[in-house]
Amino acid sequence: MSNDKYRFEEIKDQIKELLEEAISLVPSAERDRAESYWFAEILIALDEDHDYLGGSMCSMQDTINEWNDYDDEEEEEDED
Repeated sequence: MSNDKYRFEEIKDQIKELLEEAISLVPSAERDRAESYWFAEILIALDEDHDYLGGSMCSMQDTINEWNDYDDEEEEEDED
């Protein structure tokens, strides 16, 4: 795994951790609204590890998966 790809994945995980921390700071009276809007939008953009219907057209995890596929293709070409 390249350093850039590894760092990209770390950033995705850090965003998820910070997002969980942020929603925990929201007072309970406002939490339902926050979870329905900005929290859901950000969470869905990260990956499919959520309980919301639907998903992102291209999540950060999708980008990682595509990056892995590209790396696999490059390795196959190098072997030929």
